[in-house]
Amino acid sequence: MNPRGGALSRALSRLAEGRTRAALSTPPAPSPPPGEWAREEVGVESFLPGGVLENAFGKVYLHERLRSEIEKPSRKWGRYAARASVRALLHDELAALAAHGAAGAAFFDLETCGLSNAPVFLAGTMHWNGDDFVVRQYFARDYAEEAALVDELARYLAGFETVISYNGKSYDVPTLADRAALHHVPFTRPAPHVDHVHHARRRWTGILPNCRLVTLEEHVCGRRRVGDVPGSEIPELYHDFVKYGAAHRLIPVFHHNLLDVITMDEILRALVKEPGAGTMLEDAGQERGEWEETGEDEPGVTREFEQTPVEAERRET
Repeated sequence: MNPRGGALSRALSRLAEGRTRAALSTPPAPSPPPGEWAREEVGVESFLPGGVLENAFGKVYLHERLRSEIEKPSRKWGRYAARASVRALLHDELAALAAHGAAGAAFFDLETCGLSNAPVFLAGTMHWNGDDFVVRQYFARDYAEEAALVDELARYLAGFETVISYNGKSYDVPTLADRAALHHVPFTRPAPHVDHVHHARRRWTGILPNCRLVTLEEHVCGRRRVGDVPGSEIPELYHDFVKYGAAHRLIPVFHHNLLDVITMDEILRALVKEPGAGTMLEDAGQERGEWEETGEDEPGVTREFEQTPVEAERRET
């Protein structure tokens, strides 16, 4: 068993539960007419404290925290140590990160309302401030806030020497470019752009079942997501939020997004290891046949973060 996966979810759970209890301490709203949902008055700020950013394109909500508030800090954070002999074998993109660490680099991941030219409603980012990772989530509280989100994210990414994603060259960046064009937001495709999916395929194709991010998270990082919100359900959860204000239903989405950016950092650390060394788990003396048993079969993001909000659902019936 690897305790890190459970510890991370438990830490996220405690943060969400405290905010949820405070939000639910107000008296319930009157019951809606039969067959209709009441609009939930508890906003997303009740679960994710933050502030509103305003720019030339409107307003967008920003939640920010340090990674050390989520999980125990590691002395390895911000560095991707590799011997010079190993760096010589790495792809140039990985060798540069192994040499210079996370300074000047930003991880990012988008959540959208679908696959083809769909609105972006949530962008997760993470960067190194010299002492800790700063995690940000830009959230459009309705469809009209997408333009401001795209503008904030575009300017944020432009401030870094390197951006890091997972399948971002094929999906996230083209999506961001399309949405920027739609809203007439200035946008320049980031370069250099390190897309982990290409390096992961070179490294683990034929070794792991596939190279999906959650597969690498389980087999390479040793953290298993059980109960994670399926990507196919995320658009409908957001549409429900916009229509009914059901903020608590988005909690699994925010934490799905947060775990995605944190996992990118852990995968990068595994990628800069000696190419023949395998995964982090093999360093602990585990054989490939044991990988399916690795990682805590934890309650999962969805169940854990909806323990308290279940009470809120009763207010909608």
